[in-house]
Amino acid sequence: MSTEIELKYLVSDDNVVSQFTQLLNQHQLTFIQASRQLSNTYFDTNERTLREFDFGLRVRKADDYTEQTIKTAGIVVGGLHQRPEYNVAIEQNIPDLALFPSDIWPIAANVTELQNQLVAIFTTNFHRTSWRVEVSGSIIEVAYDRGEISAQGQILPINELELELVSGERDAIFVLAELLCQSFQLTPGRLSKAARGYMLWQEKAALKSEETISFQVPLNPELSVEKAMVIGLEHGLNCLQKAIAQSLAATELAHVKQVFEALSFIQQGLHLHQNLIESAKFEQFDTLLKHAIDSLSWLETAIHINDLTLKSGNYRKKLEYSNQLVSTLKIERSQFPSEEAIQQELMSATFNLLQLHLLKYVLEPVVKPVDKTRSLSEHAKTKLSTNLTAIKDVCGNKLQLSAQEYLVIQKHLFSSLHTGSWFGALYEQGSRTEYRRTWLDVFNGIEELATLNLLQQQLNGIEQSSQKLNRWLNTKVDNLLQVINQSYQAAVKVEPYWL
Repeated sequence: MSTEIELKYLVSDDNVVSQFTQLLNQHQLTFIQASRQLSNTYFDTNERTLREFDFGLRVRKADDYTEQTIKTAGIVVGGLHQRPEYNVAIEQNIPDLALFPSDIWPIAANVTELQNQLVAIFTTNFHRTSWRVEVSGSIIEVAYDRGEISAQGQILPINELELELVSGERDAIFVLAELLCQSFQLTPGRLSKAARGYMLWQEKAALKSEETISFQVPLNPELSVEKAMVIGLEHGLNCLQKAIAQSLAATELAHVKQVFEALSFIQQGLHLHQNLIESAKFEQFDTLLKHAIDSLSWLETAIHINDLTLKSGNYRKKLEYSNQLVSTLKIERSQFPSEEAIQQELMSATFNLLQLHLLKYVLEPVVKPVDKTRSLSEHAKTKLSTNLTAIKDVCGNKLQLSAQEYLVIQKHLFSSLHTGSWFGALYEQGSRTEYRRTWLDVFNGIEELATLNLLQQQLNGIEQSSQKLNRWLNTKVDNLLQVINQSYQAAVKVEPYWL
């Protein structure tokens, strides 16, 4: 038995073999290169019994050698896969479960029944080029696989890089991974070939399927503040990778917005715990996050313009009062990044180095000592109260605000809602949900107000703008302000759930 420690990346480049070989030579790293064709058949019962155990069973053929492999339950954090693996050489094409150690099976498993129920469910066929690389005394095997997964008459392409620790220190994987991030267009592989094969077998090639992203961190009051921070950062990293995966599968503004929200969530968490993180490490994270967030600086305006110009949108009929305005908005919309450009950005060094450094920190956190130990509940209460005070200070404790004042508090409210997601699991969910609902009403109203503010700016730039459209816009803003003010007045009266 061995335990795999692997980093997986999905690649968009085509000439990976020559590029990576050149990269190793450039950095004067010693390596041995090889290549072979691999054919794999995966087995399970029709009831997915092995999948329920979180096991993966395959028979692999390479040249004249056949091997059966079972991977038992492991962990995946930020694209790093760690799973116990058992390999046995065989001569037939069907696995023999009795050849694996008897103690790997769950207590309830009947191995004889499982053997009788095994069926081939999907195949993977790919060409593998591998490099066994020495990095500071450690040995890393890098494998580049190019081929396809096949099931139920459907096919998914394989174009990925895997880094596996053969011997030595795990840090060596990160050294090579950083070189990859700076040299290729790629993204962490959250799903193994087996996981994608199962999805294809179940006809969910809805790898494009919508995966709900919840930012609430799974915390409990018994945790230390330090441990809670690490759990939160791991959760934020997983949310970011889910959002990126969705955006790469279907590059829609709603998906890219989830990427932005995940970045903001991680950024807020880092600032909530800045006193626990060494200054140099905090600055590194903060710089990478700012670069990633800045690369999406066009997103908010794009969403507003999209809302204004969609034929099915709330404003399109009113905008037809001014053909010049519609034309101007369409021209602006055409200047935003293309789907291809967005995908390239999400697979760029900026995004991948951020994820890689977060992953390394989650796996090996270095936390600064603090003078006074505080309970997690006390820490959360302090941070939540500080955020609420900041909003009230900006508002000047007024209960009637102007449109511009609401646009000013939007960022503070966004941060406060993320703080609530970091610590919300520590509190009774009924009162928390009611409290957040009132503030979300305010936040959603401000987002619509921002759309109307953009529309007003566009109208101001037109020499002979439609008076009818201006009258409608002024009335719309006044009515929306009344609604937001009502929501805001209700929100400030709700007792905070953490007090």
